[in-house]
Amino acid sequence: MSNRIPSLDGFRAISIILVVFSHCRFFKDFPAYLFDFARQCDVGVTVFFVISGYLITSLLIREYKNTGKINIKAFFIRRAFRIIPVFFLYVCFVLSVNNSLQLGVTTTNFLYAITFTANFDPMPSWYLGHFWTLSIEEQFYLFWPAFFFLFNKNIKLIVVLLILYSCIIRVIVYKFHPDTLFVLYGFFVKSDAIMIGALAALLNLKRLPFFLKKTMVNYSLQIVAILLIALFVYSSAHGKLGIIALPFGNTIVSISIMYLLLSYVEPKENYLFKILNSKIFIHIGVLSYSIYIWQQFFIFQNIHFLNRFPYNLLTIYVISFISYNLWEKPFLKLKDKFISRYNLAGVTVKHKVG
Repeated sequence: MSNRIPSLDGFRAISIILVVFSHCRFFKDFPAYLFDFARQCDVGVTVFFVISGYLITSLLIREYKNTGKINIKAFFIRRAFRIIPVFFLYVCFVLSVNNSLQLGVTTTNFLYAITFTANFDPMPSWYLGHFWTLSIEEQFYLFWPAFFFLFNKNIKLIVVLLILYSCIIRVIVYKFHPDTLFVLYGFFVKSDAIMIGALAALLNLKRLPFFLKKTMVNYSLQIVAILLIALFVYSSAHGKLGIIALPFGNTIVSISIMYLLLSYVEPKENYLFKILNSKIFIHIGVLSYSIYIWQQFFIFQNIHFLNRFPYNLLTIYVISFISYNLWEKPFLKLKDKFISRYNLAGVTVKHKVG
């Protein structure tokens, strides 16, 4: 039986396209009239977070159901083989060219990056600053398997409380400016997206009543979800509807994204499902983590011929393609051999989280 979850690569492709387009506004020759729209396309990061929470929790549920336990050691080994190789390669690359290209990346920036705490870096560098998202992911991986196993009976309540804390802490930090490290704002400011993905997996689409399953194929509700995403992304970017957007905006956007994702994780005979599962979308989705890692350097740096729109989009694709096929895939094969050799098999997954 295949472990591939339909449409996830398609949604991952959408998310990386949005993220790269958001960063495109820093390209030379980028059309000025698209700048504001591009700025709001960073919602692609939220899509990534929702996918991650949903996928990782789905795998943990499957492993717990099949074995009655969670092999945390195997979990971390699988994550390490997927996350670290290209991360390490990119950090070494930035380190090697930092002085010659005058990138201005400090020792402190490197330390925050390699410890996966970039989301707490008070003065992030552009070239490593995008690791704030990866840091949130890694911090989620650090506690979630143990939470899932130890508090399995109350895990849904815990997830809801963590989502509510994100909403509350955004208001507290905005109003009272407490020590953000003490309240873990760097994590909780966006973690509700991951937790909403996790909650959706815990609720289990297949166990929903029939009338709720029917809502997943309701095109009108899908349009409503898209409009809600657009409304609260715009409101957050422009300081509108603050009384709602500040505490709940990211949560509403995440719930809407999760609804759209759940609408297409089971096979359907419609064009949207076919597009999400087309070869091109799957191809981009598979490369999405590589693209996310490498795109930051080729968007805003000092090499003139690489810093022109749209030619550097091709550069980003080529570098990511080479990185994935020549560097990352061998580690993924090594991971499978390592897991098998040391009898650490839990749940094999074909969708890699970045």
